[in-house]
Amino acid sequence: MNIQITAKKIEIPTEIRDYVTEKLQKLEKFNQRIQTIEAVLKAEVGCITCDVVIKADNIENPIVLEVQGETIQAAVDLVEAKAERQLRKSKERASVRRRAKPEDREMP
Repeated sequence: MNIQITAKKIEIPTEIRDYVTEKLQKLEKFNQRIQTIEAVLKAEVGCITCDVVIKADNIENPIVLEVQGETIQAAVDLVEAKAERQLRKSKERASVRRRAKPEDREMP
């Protein structure tokens, strides 16, 4: 898994960079086939915006998330929770499709 962290209009110390990397690596337990995670941290007036794009082999479209928080840590925590929900949702969707019996599916 490749994690890219980019900062715009803000300097990120190595401790914060390590914190972001640690939080985003936890997402691998929800989908082991994640290829890349791209995180962009932007400073705006009064808040920090964290944009994350998750690309995986077994997901058709990448998961795109945007969260605002008062601090970098708050924004990263919120985006981690949101990404976790999205990855669980995609995993459940795939397992429901696999479990459906052929006679339950409608024929075109």
